This record gives sequence, structure tokens and C-alpha cells, in this order.
Amino acid sequence: MNIVLLGPPGSGKGTQSQLLAESFNLVQLSTGDLFRQILQNPHHPLYDELQIIKQGKLVSDEVVNKVVEDALKKLTNAKGIIFDGFPRTVAQAKALDRMLSSLNRKVDVVIDFNVTEGVLLYRLLGRRICPNCKRVFHVNQGYIECLDCKVKLVTRDDDNEEVIMKRFKEYKEKTVGVQEYYRDSNCAYISLTIDDIDTTPEEVHQQIISELKERDLV
Repeated sequence: MNIVLLGPPGSGKGTQSQLLAESFNLVQLSTGDLFRQILQNPHHPLYDELQIIKQGKLVSDEVVNKVVEDALKKLTNAKGIIFDGFPRTVAQAKALDRMLSSLNRKVDVVIDFNVTEGVLLYRLLGRRICPNCKRVFHVNQGYIECLDCKVKLVTRDDDNEEVIMKRFKEYKEKTVGVQEYYRDSNCAYISLTIDDIDTTPEEVHQQIISELKERDLV
């Protein structure tokens, strides 16, 4: 089962991707993580082109597709893949179809997280990340270090209000077509609305599982 997760920054794609990967033995492919790995290596051929991320702008389709295609070549034996943060444009969605088709795969499920702006700001401004395992926490939980790795939690460079609002704007402008593209496709399309800051990741995960069971996908 190959799953695409749609949703603006802070909608919970990364957390739900991890939970789904654990539940169904799937591989998580996060373009955000792939980009951050490249940005830590000044010698990587795409290092300069990814600097726009720090300005809150989206990476070009051509560059994103190169990064994803390279990662997919290493996952030929995966039971299934969860795409977190990709595709974000119709051109990327079409490119993903071509990439998967070459591997005799296809997008089976799309999960679209519709989260209100207030909830997103609350989540992102309070988000803290384990630099080792990438587990996500929130300041309201009161943790200063990762429960698993015992290392100090950090704030992502792009988790500030100015950059967040730019990312919201770009997401709305550039990804609405992707929603339409997948609604018109043959894959299962699941739309989840989250408008309460107290909604837990576990509650969202159970809602996803229920939706998948209703469609006889698990």
C-alpha cells in the first residue's frame, strides 16, 4: 500500500506517517527529512538550490523530483511507501505516477489533512524535534529532551511565524490542484478535518485506521 499525505506545514503529516509506517510495516519517505540531510552537506550537488527553504519558499518541481526519484531507487523492496510532503504540485503528482509506474506500483491512498490556521500556528510555534530520531514533541508536553534518545530537543529553523505564514500562503496557492488531481484519480481519497488544538495524534491515527477499514484497505 502506497500512501500520499497532503496537508499544510504542521498538519501532522510527519507524525501520522510514522504511526502508519509502524502500524503497517511501511517505509516513510519524507521530503523534508531528505532536504534537511542535503542541507547538512555543503558538497551535495543540490545544496545551493535548497537554500530557498530557509526563506519559507517551496523547492522547484525539478529539484524535488530528483530528490524523490533518487530515494525511490533505494526502496525497491519496500512493502509500501508513505509520501510525506510530496507531491505538492500537480506536476509532482504526475511525476510520482511515472516513478511508481516504472516500479510497478501506484498511489493507493491519499490522506488530506484539513487543519485550521489557528491549530497550525499553535502546533508549529510550539513544535520541538529530536535531532536524532526526528520524533516530534510540543512545548506543552514539558519535555526538554527526547524520551527515546535522551538528547536535547530543538526548534526547526523554519518554525517562526514569518516563515510559517509564507509557507501557508504558498501551500494554498500551489497545492489546491493536487487535491483535485487525486480526487479525480482512481485512488482512495480520505479527507480529515482537524479544528481542535486538543486533538491528539493518537485520535487522528485511529480515525485514519477507521477510514481505511471502511474502504477495506486494511
